[in-house]
Amino acid sequence: MEIKKEDLVFNHYIWNEDSDGIRQDMSPTRKVFDRNNGVHILWIANWYTNENPGFQKSDIVKLETLLSEKLPSGLLSERSVCNWLVNN
Repeated sequence: MEIKKEDLVFNHYIWNEDSDGIRQDMSPTRKVFDRNNGVHILWIANWYTNENPGFQKSDIVKLETLLSEKLPSGLLSERSVCNWLVNN
């Protein structure tokens, strides 16, 4: 299952028009994660769906809430955000 821009519930994201789109590589890196960047949210959402086969598109609001409201501000890399999601 692929999460697309249209599937997101929150609408505060910044969309960088220069972006090459969603990364196909699903391995978290030490690249900076920006919770306000729509492309970053889509990548994390798609990584999460790959890691959690029971995840449904209807669960996206829960994931977005975690990332927008619960994610500690000190978590800056994709890898640290992914680790945090696994434990929460």
